[in-house]
Amino acid sequence: MSQSFFLYAPKIIFDLLFDLLYFLPWWYSRGLLRLGKKSWRFLKTKEEELAIIVWLKSLHRPLYENYGWQGMAKSVIMRIGQIIFRSLILSGWTAAALVAIIVYVLLPLLAVWEIIYQVI
Repeated sequence: MSQSFFLYAPKIIFDLLFDLLYFLPWWYSRGLLRLGKKSWRFLKTKEEELAIIVWLKSLHRPLYENYGWQGMAKSVIMRIGQIIFRSLILSGWTAAALVAIIVYVLLPLLAVWEIIYQVI
């Protein structure tokens, strides 16, 4: 048992030191890029779920094929309301994604600050 400990201890220590030194460069390069891609896919999916583009394309089509001026007016008013409401929801999701990215960027800095604060 002690032979295997002395055999693997340098490798374990090297791996631990390498991981500690490589953590911040990975966090701000590959990790941030990965988070950006996931956030973009998340927002793209939310936009597809809300179908804002579809509502914009069908803005001037009447509801239930009622081609009278009342039907057209109701259709435009209702669709503009839907577009505004759905855009507000999408802007909320966008704000949440931006806050997540900002927290991701600031988290290691906060951890380093707290470590320094505890040492001093």
